Amino acid sequence: MLFDLRGKRRRLVQVSFAMLALLFLVGFLGFGIGVGGGPGGIFDALGISNSGNTSSSTAAIQDQIDAANAKLAKDPNDTQTLLKLAQNEYLLAKTGIETDPTTGQPTSISNDAHTDLGRAADAWNKYLKVNKGQPDVTTAFNMVNVYVLLGDAEGAVQAQQIIAQDQPSAQSYGQLALFQYISGDLSGGDASSKKALAEAPKSQRKTLETQLDQARKQGEQVKKQQENAQKQGGGTATTPGSNPLQNPFGGVGTAP
Repeated sequence: MLFDLRGKRRRLVQVSFAMLALLFLVGFLGFGIGVGGGPGGIFDALGISNSGNTSSSTAAIQDQIDAANAKLAKDPNDTQTLLKLAQNEYLLAKTGIETDPTTGQPTSISNDAHTDLGRAADAWNKYLKVNKGQPDVTTAFNMVNVYVLLGDAEGAVQAQQIIAQDQPSAQSYGQLALFQYISGDLSGGDASSKKALAEAPKSQRKTLETQLDQARKQGEQVKKQQENAQKQGGGTATTPGSNPLQNPFGGVGTAP
C-alpha cells in the first residue's frame, strides 16, 4: 500500500511527477525565482531535500503528530491543530524522500512517505472545510509541494490559488497557470496567464508569454488524453478512498 486517502477527497487528476517537476522548474527559472547555485535542484528550491534529517528530529515530528491527533480526537474541527497535523505530516514525509546529492532529483520515496503525504493532504482538506477565514498561506506553500509529490495537479491548483489570491504577482499567477494547464483546465490557465502577464515587468513579458504558451500546449495534450479516456469508458475521476496516485516518480522505485 502506498498511502491511504482518508476522508472525502475531491476528484483527482493523475499527472506524471516528471511533468509537474518540469513545470515547476520552468516556473522557478522563468519567473525569476531561481533554483539556487551549485549542487541541488528543484527539490532544494522546494525545500524537499532531506539531507538534514536525523532520527531525533523524526521522533520530534512524530511527537507533534501524535499530540495533534490526540487533540483532534476530542475536537475534529480544531483548525490550528489540523494545520499543525498537515505541516508535520509533510515534514515527516520529507524524511522518506531520497535525492541525488549532485542533481537534487529524487531517487526513491518510501511507502511511509507516500502515506504521510496522503495524510498531510487529508488534514489540509479537512482544515479547508472548517476554516472560516483566509486559509493559512504558509501551509498552502507546503501543500503545493505535497500535491506535486503526489502527482495531483488539481490539488496543486487549489493550494496555488490560495497563494495567488494572497500574494498576487507574476510568479504566483504564472505558477497557477502552469498547474491549471497541466490539469487540463485550459480556460482557467488562460485567465491566470493574463493576470501573470499583467503583473510581470514589461521586459519579462515576452519570455513569460512564451513559457506559458508552451505550458498551454502541454495542457492541450492532457485535455485530449482526458477526452479519449472518457470516450473509452475510463476517465480520471476517482471515488473517495481510492488510490490512483501510484508512483509519482514514474520509473523511480519506492523504498521499503
